[in-house]
Amino acid sequence: MAINSKAFERQEQEKVEYDWGTLWPKYHKEKMNWATGFKTKGDVDILFLSGSTGRDPFEDGPCRTPEEERSGKGKVVGGIKEQTRATLEDIKASLEQMGASLKNIVMFRYFLRRREDVFDMRDEMYKFFEEHEPDLRQHPRPATLLRDVGIDLPDMRIEIEAWAVVPRKK
Repeated sequence: MAINSKAFERQEQEKVEYDWGTLWPKYHKEKMNWATGFKTKGDVDILFLSGSTGRDPFEDGPCRTPEEERSGKGKVVGGIKEQTRATLEDIKASLEQMGASLKNIVMFRYFLRRREDVFDMRDEMYKFFEEHEPDLRQHPRPATLLRDVGIDLPDMRIEIEAWAVVPRKK
């Protein structure tokens, strides 16, 4: 699920610079109405990432009508384990695009549609951390877990937000 080079170039060209930080656009076949994240300026860069989900990057598309929105048009990958992995891969790609890594994460916010998915989500998350950034497994970051919440699509089981801090190079 790594971001392709054409989309990366498009995001790089269309990022928005403010005096206080950089807004990174979000692309999912088409520009969506939220950003990937915001990177602050100062002694450290603080990155606020929008919620990532397990949307299928090849099959999903935006709703064009209120009827499509009401019907829950959209496509996700698999069940809770596959969606958890896809979500974490999206977070990893967004961080890398913004000059950070998984190790820079300082906060997570997890949204689960079903209470009983917490254990499968946790097991897949731990597996992902062991593969890509063991420090997240060894030193858990602050997090908020919200269960039994409505998420965008009927088949969508998880959404994860992340905050990261990157020290500025002197």
